[in-house]
Amino acid sequence: MHGRLKLRPPDAARRRQREEKLRLYRSAMATLLEKRERGELDAEALALTGTVLAANPDVGTCWNLRRCALPPDPADWVPGELAFVGGCLGVNPKSYGAWHHRGWVLRRAPTPPAAPAERALCDRLLAADPRNFHAWEHRRALAAEEDPEAELAFAGALLSRDFSNFSAWHHRGRLLAPARTPGSPREGGGALPPHRLQTELELVQNAVFTDPNDQSAWVYLRCILSRASPPPRILCLYVNREDATLAVTFSRPVMVGAGSSALTATVDGSALEGAWRSGEGRPRPSHTWLCDLPPDLAPPPARPRLHFRVSWEPGPAHCEVTLLPDENEAWWQEPIVARELFWPEVGVAEACVLEAQAETCRQLLELEPRSRGCLLTLVLLLSALDPLAHEEETRRCLRELQEADPLRRGFVADVASRAEAAVGVLRQGAGPDGAVRLRLPRKVLDVSRNKVTTLGGLPPLPRLEELCLEGNPISHASALAPLAACPRLARLQLAETPLAATPEAAAHLAQLLPHVDITLA
Repeated sequence: MHGRLKLRPPDAARRRQREEKLRLYRSAMATLLEKRERGELDAEALALTGTVLAANPDVGTCWNLRRCALPPDPADWVPGELAFVGGCLGVNPKSYGAWHHRGWVLRRAPTPPAAPAERALCDRLLAADPRNFHAWEHRRALAAEEDPEAELAFAGALLSRDFSNFSAWHHRGRLLAPARTPGSPREGGGALPPHRLQTELELVQNAVFTDPNDQSAWVYLRCILSRASPPPRILCLYVNREDATLAVTFSRPVMVGAGSSALTATVDGSALEGAWRSGEGRPRPSHTWLCDLPPDLAPPPARPRLHFRVSWEPGPAHCEVTLLPDENEAWWQEPIVARELFWPEVGVAEACVLEAQAETCRQLLELEPRSRGCLLTLVLLLSALDPLAHEEETRRCLRELQEADPLRRGFVADVASRAEAAVGVLRQGAGPDGAVRLRLPRKVLDVSRNKVTTLGGLPPLPRLEELCLEGNPISHASALAPLAACPRLARLQLAETPLAATPEAAAHLAQLLPHVDITLA
């Protein structure tokens, strides 16, 4: 209730007690710092650090001084230090300094301490707080040297008591992930054996039918289905003589640059110098990466024949495209898989497994039609199976998801937009042989009635010729300033926008975009 104190104010005796503790803490810290300055890290310093840390285990300086003050022979202090840290964890079970010190002590133990004692500590802390990630990480480190089946049983026992234990789901997924070697890819966690996959799917099914609205089991299901996802591959090379640009499109967003996978290109056998930049204009994983061709490669009016070769370090093959003297553009394309357009991370190749999970979702929706996790998972499964065949069912699920989760309408709208884009590509991109290939970017862009208020952050669109912004809440001409960097833009449609209704709109737009035909009505 309003007006009521949540905590009882300390009385005079309690205040005096706290003030005394503060005085002792300050005195001990001052003495420790003086002894450090004099280099006297002796038994007295060790005792002082114990006094401070027993009351407040989060003082990192004391942990550092304590490590320096310990005797040289670990056999003399490892058992005592483990007991001391256990007491500190009783004061603050999530103390970073205490957990770091415990790992430091364990690494210096002459003989490995008894694993049951360490697991008992983790069990005690997890019983008090199932989300103590320090205890989970410590338990995972112990399990790395033992049979993982025992840990899987432990996680299963916790989940049988509470399917909402997200940490237990995460622990289970980490145990199933194989150890990475230095050259192994970071994507996915390796394919599960069929019997293990079936066991995990049955566990998830029990969880979602117990509580369909809990999100932890649905997240785990999507992670299980995304294991051993296919690596990204090059789908398209495009080179444009007039724009002096080489573009590479991948099946999934990738990061190119320092510290990431290498993307290299050669022109007529010589390395193409220049940095790759994201098609979105931001340093983050992207489907498309661009590289500017050097001005001296083909200075006007020369139009030589140019042969480009692109190599992607994780991929086994290279891609080539030739720009002939009488051509302004050339491209090479690879057929794409339907699931790459919407859920490229899915790693389960057997359609029967995905079909079974989709049918389970349908059965659950008959009982719980507003389960958010079930609706989203069914959308992903249908898009991974056959987006065109399940087009209407996908739209219906997305409409129901928006109604069931109004707080995330924006996220659902993004998912729906991706689904519609995938269906559009599949309908227009199929060739005579049935294979789906990317088409060159259209020169007309229609983003009407998309709640666009500004074009700030618009990526470079050198081929854009016509743009439709009708029905968007654009109220100032300055919001269209990025369009001045589109050299081929010839037509702009702004009907039904607040800007079109202002008397000075035509004059401001003519000054901003003098060579563009602008429609305001």
